[in-house]
Parts: sequence; C-alpha cells; structure tokens
Amino acid sequence: MSNSYDLTGKLALVTGRAKGIGKAVAEILMASGAEVRIWDRHGADVSGARSSVVDVTRTDAIARALAELAAEPVIDILVNDAGTLGGVGPFVDQTADGWQRIVDVNLLGTLRVTQAVLPHMLRRRSGRIVNLGSLAGKEGLAGLAAYSAASVGIIAFTKALSREVAGHGVFVNGIARVRSTPT
Repeated sequence: MSNSYDLTGKLALVTGRAKGIGKAVAEILMASGAEVRIWDRHGADVSGARSSVVDVTRTDAIARALAELAAEPVIDILVNDAGTLGGVGPFVDQTADGWQRIVDVNLLGTLRVTQAVLPHMLRRRSGRIVNLGSLAGKEGLAGLAAYSAASVGIIAFTKALSREVAGHGVFVNGIARVRSTPT
C-alpha cells in the first residue's frame, strides 16, 4: 500500500540533477500536488518542474537562486539530493581534488542549502527537510572512502539538526540510499 499526501499549495525544492532517485522524488511531490523547483549545476529536465542552474558548492549561487524565488521564499519542503559518487578505487589512488569535490557537493552542499533555507522555515515555524545520504555512511565501503565519509557526515548532520529544531515546527529526516558498487 502506498502513502499519498495532499501537498497542494506547497513548494518543494529538490537539489540535484533529478535523475534516478531525485527524478522519482520530484515526480512524487508533483503527483501529490506540490510545485517543484530543482536546483542543479547543469539544470534538469523533469516535466512539470521548474529548474534553475545552481551550484550547491557556491554560497553566492544559492543566495541568488533563493532571492529569485521571492523576497521571502516560502519553501515548505527541502530535499537535499545533490551528490556525486566520485571515483571508485583505493583511497591512496584518489586525488585530493577528487575527494574534496565529493565532500563539497555531498556534505557541504547539503549544509549550505539547508543553512540558506532553514531561517525561512524557522520564521514560519513550518517545514520539512529530507537529506539523502547513503548506507556507505553507516557501513563504510571499500573503494568509496571519501563518499562514505561524506555520507556519515550527512547522517550525523541530519540527527543533530533534527534535535536542534525540534519544537520549532521544522522536521528533519534522512534517507540512506543504497548505491551499487563494483565488487
């Protein structure tokens, strides 16, 4: 049995290119009546959703995109899905630029976007934030050390923030997705 929600009149912001999980999330939100905006550094093409080119590694880009929504944006739902797997292989073979990119997009991008959106939710005492991480953050996966580290950061951030805003009308949850990795 599937759950259905009436999100009519709600604005949902989804970060990430809206492929795979992100696309499914955007489609479910729209099917439930929400207006959906997608932020990705390449833009996105999801029928019915509005997309903006936004690099979540840049605070200035996030601020500009948020200002484009409205003087006082009313984002009811934030889904932090922007992420990159990066290279798969032994950590000693990974470049600092490669693992920095993974941490910057996956973990710090989640923090940046949340920090920009959260004050508006707290003022309204209403909002839902969903952070997508990975079971790699719980298990640690060989060949994906930086990805695993960024994922555990998302898990810890989600737990800490949910406790911080408890009682303020903003609910924070996490989803640990499973990625297929080469054996």
